Formats: sequence, structure tokens, C-alpha cells
Amino acid sequence: MDLFDSYLNELHECRGNPLPSDVLPAEGQGEEDLEDFTPGPSSDASQQIPVSHTILLALITAFAIDNAFRAALHAYLQFPRKFPKDMVKQFLSQFSDSSLCSKVESYVQRLHIARYLSQPRLLTYRTSLLASNSDDAGLQRLYNQVIDGLGGEEAYITVRPAELTERKPVALEEINWAAFLTAFLKCNRRDLGVSLWNDMLRFGAKPTAISWTALLDGYDGLKTPEDAEKAWNVMTAHGMEPSATTYRAIISTFFNAHEPAGALRYFQLFQQRLSEGWEADIGDCVAVYNTVLHGLLINGRSGDAHALLQHLREKGPKPDIVSFNTVLRYHGRRGEFRLVSCILDQMSEDGLTGDVYTFSTVLSSLLKIGRTDATDLILNLMRKQNIEPNAAVFSAIIDHQVREGTEQGLQAAMELLRRMERSPEARPNDITYTSILAGLHRQHWANTTFTHECKRYVLGRMKERGIQFNRTVYHILLKACLENPAPEGLQEAMGYYKEMVKKKVSLSYDTWYVLLRGLISREAWDVADELVRDLKRQMIPRGSLENLVSRVRKRTAWRKRLGPNVYL
Repeated sequence: MDLFDSYLNELHECRGNPLPSDVLPAEGQGEEDLEDFTPGPSSDASQQIPVSHTILLALITAFAIDNAFRAALHAYLQFPRKFPKDMVKQFLSQFSDSSLCSKVESYVQRLHIARYLSQPRLLTYRTSLLASNSDDAGLQRLYNQVIDGLGGEEAYITVRPAELTERKPVALEEINWAAFLTAFLKCNRRDLGVSLWNDMLRFGAKPTAISWTALLDGYDGLKTPEDAEKAWNVMTAHGMEPSATTYRAIISTFFNAHEPAGALRYFQLFQQRLSEGWEADIGDCVAVYNTVLHGLLINGRSGDAHALLQHLREKGPKPDIVSFNTVLRYHGRRGEFRLVSCILDQMSEDGLTGDVYTFSTVLSSLLKIGRTDATDLILNLMRKQNIEPNAAVFSAIIDHQVREGTEQGLQAAMELLRRMERSPEARPNDITYTSILAGLHRQHWANTTFTHECKRYVLGRMKERGIQFNRTVYHILLKACLENPAPEGLQEAMGYYKEMVKKKVSLSYDTWYVLLRGLISREAWDVADELVRDLKRQMIPRGSLENLVSRVRKRTAWRKRLGPNVYL
């Protein structure tokens, strides 16, 4: 342990900065990136000491031999990062004692959970990622691992951050209970949501407005306002005062279920509390009003939405850029440029400057009314508001236009790209080209000739500029292709997969996850089965990836049993 402490001290000194633990991955990265973050180089790279996972694993193994889990836990929480899953197996392969290997794996599993809890945003991100992929099995397994740490002789998690001790150095904060709850309901697993609520009470974690809001948000996703209202009644019966975010959640639930009367009833309760002197966070209050604006618009009550916006401008709280963008988007999609122009004038009167979403929305509305000079008008509008278009702004607008899915939007995006290429101050980068390419792959376009021309142009420009496809770019493109329901989507995805193999690009856990998840979503079982065979020649699937492999194998076995009848 003394040697390990010396090693950590030298790491700190040589890197010159506090050691980071984990960071959230950028868009397009996945859980393997989240778990295997390498701290950035210091100014003097030659003086760096490499971060060695093997040293940590050796120490954990020594602690496992001595039955010293808590010592392993404290050592691990000081280490700058998690180690890759496959490294544990590789390290343990040198030991013949199977019981020791199993014990070390058990330690590592709990240590990873502790790392998540030491930085709550990591666990929140992880649950959100699993829910987005509808991986309820992986979500349940992760939850059970957390709950296991709350009880038993070697419990190492507390439910109260104020009660951290040497024995329990990490806490399961309410924000994480709430994240699990929202994720369970997003996966339509009400049973797991009920179990979680019971666990909160069992372990003494008193639900506050944070948990109740998460429950209401879950019912919003399920479009079940009746359940949301029951939960609200239980909450208030227990003496819990709803927060502004709680009002936002239940108002949104009713509006999204197209029951505006119920939404407005709770909105009136919210306004009544404000009139009685309730001091709520101003930002949270504006979010409630923005929810009402959006709800009125999607329920065909644009007149009421404009009246509310004007009331906010005159009486407060002052509307923010989201308020105006919400109304802009509604009228922009309808090509009602006169109203779009009025809203822009109101923004200017209130001293608000548009953002990327504002300008892209206005561009779309100009295209809808047939303005061939739409891009020039937008650029002039930006300069009028003292916004000099740079690469980031251009790239974001281009991405938004491609995602609109219209030929007009695609033409505007390509025109903006060419302007960027001519501008020394806003040259396109790999993100710009990748976002266009992903957008082209993501859907089937009516004008295939024009689409293919755009793809050839983008690929050609990337080649000319020496922009190479790395693994992250391939992941973005694979995901986009597999989201395209047309046959070409599958063909193009497999083309990129074969290209990765040919170029010897390392196929990571995330690569296989993106591929199998996309293939399962489009029920391309034959291709998925073929890729599972490729995968098993390279690695042993574990965790969420193992769940996907199991789904493919079960489906293949079922089809074989059914025989020709599967096609009837």
C-alpha cells in the first residue's frame, strides 16, 4: 500500500493538476469511453508517469487475499480512472485459483459501483444511456448491484451524503434514485419503479420533491395523466409541498396527453401559490411557463400561447430565449413568416439575442415560403445582432437543417457548407462533415440522386482535407445508418463495418453494441447472427453487450425450431 501511495503521489506531481476521475463522453461515445477515460497530457509530457491499471489490479488482488474489501475501496477511489472490463479478465488469467479470481471480480464490480456513486452525474448518465437503449435488463442489473451495496456485512453505501464514514465512503443520493425511477418508467417497467420506491422507504431515504418529480416525468413519458394525478394526491396527502419543477412535470404530462384542461388546472394552482407570496426559483418558474407555452401550441391554442407570452413580457417573469424559440418553432414549421418576423421583433425589443436554434428555425421558415436568398438573410440577421458566424455556429445550423429531413433544408445545409469552405474564419471541421454525413444516412430521401451527390461531395472534401475516419466517427455513422428504416440503411451500415475491418480499426465494446442494438431494432436477425459469430471470435461479451448477444441467439434458436413456418 505504501508503494501504491508513492505511485499516486508521483502521478499527481508529474501531471501538475488534480487527477480527474471520470468525465462524461462526448456525443457519439458510449459506455466504454465513459469507463476508460485517460487524463489529458500536462505541459511536460516527457515527465509523465503512465496511469497503470495493472498496479491497481495487483493491489486489489492483494486486498482480496487478505479479505480487505474496504482497503481496496479506498485505494480505488483515489485512482484517477476505471479500468477497461477486458483488462480484469486478462490480468486474472495468470492465476490458477478460480475462487480468488471470482473474489477479485466481485471486488471490481462493487468498486465500479462506488466510482459511479462518488460522482453522481456518472450514474445518472449511465442510467439514461441504458434507458435510451431500452435495456431494462442492464438497468435492473445495475440497480441491483447498487442496492446490494446498501446492505449486508460489507455494506459500503449510505443513503445520506451527510453520513459518509470510512466504512461507507459513498452515498446513493436522491438524484440517483430519481434517475433510476425515470429510467425504469421510460422502459415501461412499472414493477421496478414500485420496487425502487419500496427500497427507498426500506433504507430510510425519504422521497422529496426530486423523487416525486421524477415519478411524474416517468408518467409523462408513458402518457398516463391519471397515474400522475394519483401520485400528486399521495404526495400532497403526505404533506409534501410541490416545487416549481413538480408543477412543470404534471402540467407537461396533461398537455402531452392532449388534456389541456387538466394541465391548465395545475397551472392555475401554480399561479395562485405565486400570488400568495411563494418564493420559487425564477429559472424554474420560467421553465413552467415555457412548458405551458409549448403545451398550448401543441394543443392548437396558439392564441392563448401568444397572450401568455405577452403577459410575461409585460408582467414577468421575463421570457427567455427558450420561450421565444418555442413560439418561433411552431410558426416556422407552418411557414408563417409574418408571425416569425413579429416574434423576432419582440425578441429585439426585449434585448434578447437569438441562438443557433433561433436562426435555424428562421432559416427553415424562409425556405418554406420559397425564399431562394434564405441563407443570405439569415447571415445578415446574425450580423445585425452582432453575432459573427463561426465554425461552431455554422455546424450547428447545418446539423439542424439536415435533421429537418427536407430537400430544401439539405440544399441550405450544403450551401452553408460551401460558404464555410470559402471562409477563412469558419472553416468546416470533422464535426461539420460527420454531422452532414450522418444526417444523410439517417433517413431515406426522396431525391436519391441529389442525396448521393451530397454524400460524394462530403466524402470527397473530407479526403481532400485529410480528415480520417476514427472509431468515434464510425460509431456515429453506423448508428445513423441503422436508424434509417430503408434497406439502404442496412447496406450502408454493413459497408462501414466491412471498411472498419479492412482498415483494421479496432472494434471495441461500443462498436459491437451500436451494431447489434441497431440490427435488433430493425429485426435484421440474420445479419445480427452473423455479427455475433464475428464478435465471439474477438472477445467475450459481457454486461449490456452480453444481453444483446443473448437476444440474438434466442431469436435464432426460435427461428430454427419454427422452421419454414417463421415466414408464414
